[in-house]
Amino acid sequence: MSSHQIVPSDFCKAGEILEGSLPVSGLERLASACADTTGEVVWKVVGSLDIHQRPRLLLSVSGDLCLVCQRCLDVMPFRLDTETAVIVTFSEPEADEVESALDDDDRTEVVVSDGKVDVMDLIEDEALLALPLSARHDVCPDKEAGRWKEKKASPFAVLGQLKRGNGNKK
Repeated sequence: MSSHQIVPSDFCKAGEILEGSLPVSGLERLASACADTTGEVVWKVVGSLDIHQRPRLLLSVSGDLCLVCQRCLDVMPFRLDTETAVIVTFSEPEADEVESALDDDDRTEVVVSDGKVDVMDLIEDEALLALPLSARHDVCPDKEAGRWKEKKASPFAVLGQLKRGNGNKK
């Protein structure tokens, strides 16, 4: 993964824009959360200043990923499409002040920077935060219909039979 280091104050004052695409395999943490590393992530970062003249980055991340359905453990396509604003502060107290002023429903994140920000880290973080906590198909595919149609005995019924069977042997 190539690095895109920016100085947020300069980038945002100039109203710069960075954009590009990366294969999922180029984002190590994201790739480890996916079923496979096919596909790519398209991203865009737009710099501006907020109403208080603080650096503000608008992150857009999209792409088609393959996740693992937690219900059937099959591959599940997932459309990643997210946009978030990030206000860059230069100290923890300033970050706390900004966060307390934000609305709860505001899709704005606050990060503390020591002068430079790696855009690729922000992009990967944004992609990871947009993933579902537990990926599931709405309706899982029925690949082995016959296998699942047979009625299986309830584990509690089996235990009851064992208990009754052990009682008769006394």
